[in-house]
Amino acid sequence: MKPDHVDDKGLPGTMALVTSIVTHVLLLLPVLYIVGVAFESYQFFSWHPICMALGAGLLTAEAVYAINGEAYVSKKVRRSSRVTLHWILHAVGIGLLIIGLVIVIVNKNDKGKEHFVSTHAQFGLATFVIVCVVASFGILANNTQWLYPKVRPVLVKVLHAFAGITATILLIATVINGTYSKWWTKIGASETGRDLLFASLFIAGFLVLVKPVIGVIARSRVLAKPAPASATQQTVESQQT
Repeated sequence: MKPDHVDDKGLPGTMALVTSIVTHVLLLLPVLYIVGVAFESYQFFSWHPICMALGAGLLTAEAVYAINGEAYVSKKVRRSSRVTLHWILHAVGIGLLIIGLVIVIVNKNDKGKEHFVSTHAQFGLATFVIVCVVASFGILANNTQWLYPKVRPVLVKVLHAFAGITATILLIATVINGTYSKWWTKIGASETGRDLLFASLFIAGFLVLVKPVIGVIARSRVLAKPAPASATQQTVESQQT
């Protein structure tokens, strides 16, 4: 069994580092673009797309990438530290989502408009609820001993990983969907900018999620094996997954 510190595979390869850099850039540029166009036509509502872009388009995706995708972090930082970074980024990201949600509710109230009537609003609300549920489930995934031996640790981790992948896809889709809302047209943002934003987030999302998807498939194979017979084996299984 390997100790819980840095991986022993050496420094990341050139291709892995290049992929990491490209992924970070592709996540950051769309967010900077949204923040830029929001400030160009600044009003109170502008903080909604700003918070949502930072929370959903950047921090939560970075949280997923940090735990098992980013080359330098994955090789140089121990697993427990990556888990801590994962939930901190998610906590800050969800905090920004909450602020963005409050802003749009206050804005609607001030203008006397109905809440959650557009496709974007309904899709965004559903995504927010799912993300909060997945994040709460992450507490169990990080403390599988609470459910053992009734529930195998690997099952909890596989379910959390699958749900996290789904939530990440929904968050990125929500950010993209927001550029097709009335707000985007109202502020005069370009269609070319929207197309580039779409492409950037789509490619970044793929790069962020490809390793977690492979990991879920690999972990799922463990479910076909007999359950551990002792607490020691349970600990080993939990660390391996």
